[in-house]
Amino acid sequence: MTITQIEYFIAVCKYQNFSKAAEELHISQPGISKSMRELEEECGVALFERNYNNIVITKEGEILLESAQKFMEHCHELDRTVHSLACGKAILKIGVVPMCGNTVFPRLHSDFLKAFPDIRIETIEDTASVLYDLLDQHEIDFALCVTNHLPEEHYKYYILKKSHLELFVPKSSPLSGKKTIDLNELANVPLVLFSDHFGQTKYIRRMFSLNNIHPLVLHQTSQVFTILEYIRSHVAAGFLSEEFAAQETDIVPLRVKQFPAAYINLVWAQDKARYPSVRKFIQFVKAKYPEN
Repeated sequence: MTITQIEYFIAVCKYQNFSKAAEELHISQPGISKSMRELEEECGVALFERNYNNIVITKEGEILLESAQKFMEHCHELDRTVHSLACGKAILKIGVVPMCGNTVFPRLHSDFLKAFPDIRIETIEDTASVLYDLLDQHEIDFALCVTNHLPEEHYKYYILKKSHLELFVPKSSPLSGKKTIDLNELANVPLVLFSDHFGQTKYIRRMFSLNNIHPLVLHQTSQVFTILEYIRSHVAAGFLSEEFAAQETDIVPLRVKQFPAAYINLVWAQDKARYPSVRKFIQFVKAKYPEN
């Protein structure tokens, strides 16, 4: 069995079609069919049930697929390690949640690259749950998240700062003269929220539910820009982190009485700190955000 055969096998299982797998791998369909027959002969069992238009993975094939996927993950991790030895892991992959992606991280990103121009940063923006999955799969080196609970013990983390989730309204809003607001005052206020798969929205809905309030949600989105536009257009109020107050001077932040401060955390897998550039980034963040 070769690595090439394993790659072919995973592609065939993905599409359940030899022709589509061959197209993705840029090889001939007869070539991939021959390789799969040789793999089945080596295994001594049928890995596929072949039908007229497609194939179905057998139970034995599913067992092999699970092991093959784990093997390829280890191969990719080994490849990354080999390439990192000479350059001290000169590429950092960092995931950020939208709140950090629009406030804390851009300046941090810029300042780090000025200090370490030989280290390149690749970023991805997604929800905290997705970023933690990517950490577990070793697809990213760090996750920058905003949470009300500190990460579990098998992660390493550093708290950059505390941050409040605040309600933002346009200056013309009757609420704009307030400094703080109670959730009970928002029962009839139109709101724009992130989509329901965002942790922030789950938290907001849970807090409304605990206070027996059914919020008036006018619109939901995955974009910070859309939330800002709804607020600026005097259509709805929206929840954003307090850092937006310094950037968006045409809208007014209100501290929500029921919302305690959350933590902005830099999270990484415990074994990642062995890479030089990972250590440099951790040290840089700690210097930028010293512990209080």
